Amino acid sequence: MVTPEIHKGRYVYYSCTNAKKICKRVYVKEEELVKTLSEYLDQIALSEEQIGSVTKYLKEIHESEDQFHKESLTSLQKERDKIQKRLSQIYDDKLDGLIDEKLYLEKVREYKKRQIEIAEEMKNHERADQNFYISANMVMTLAARAREIFESSEVDEKRELLNLVFQNLKLEGKKMLTEVREPFSTMIGYREDPTNWRWRDAFRTFNPQKLLLFKPYQSMLSFLAS
Repeated sequence: MVTPEIHKGRYVYYSCTNAKKICKRVYVKEEELVKTLSEYLDQIALSEEQIGSVTKYLKEIHESEDQFHKESLTSLQKERDKIQKRLSQIYDDKLDGLIDEKLYLEKVREYKKRQIEIAEEMKNHERADQNFYISANMVMTLAARAREIFESSEVDEKRELLNLVFQNLKLEGKKMLTEVREPFSTMIGYREDPTNWRWRDAFRTFNPQKLLLFKPYQSMLSFLAS
């Protein structure tokens, strides 16, 4: 991973940390890489119109999925209640001698197994990120200002931003090699081809908590709220 460091108290150099011991550690002056990194960050910046379009699209997905989750939970709750009634009924049937011990235990195992499955399915529906379109808007807003944030930030904040956007950032000599993380790679694809709509999965895998811990993003929110 390539990361910035301060040398002699004021000069910023970039180098590969060589954590995997696969590259030679070469230091490159910040001035030589800022232009390259800034150009990469420009590629993830969407216009306000594009951000609005994507947010609207994701909100429509949210509304459809929200209804699906509510209906699924209602159906599972009904099935859960029905199974509980059946458990009570077969117990009464066993006491009344209508079924034998063997059949009673078989049915109990069957119903208990389904109860566990229902509980897990309900958890999945309840913890589904219903507001992922809001997180997506947060990420796209940050990406639109990524270059500005990068060029005006201190070394630690630069490092945070690079880790947020890129993975396997490497130096081959003085040449920068990059691999963009999701959802930023989807933003690049969208800029190249507006019919590229892989947004749902891209933002599903992104943890918005990363943004809340990112100091420049906190500053940006304060600025927008003022």
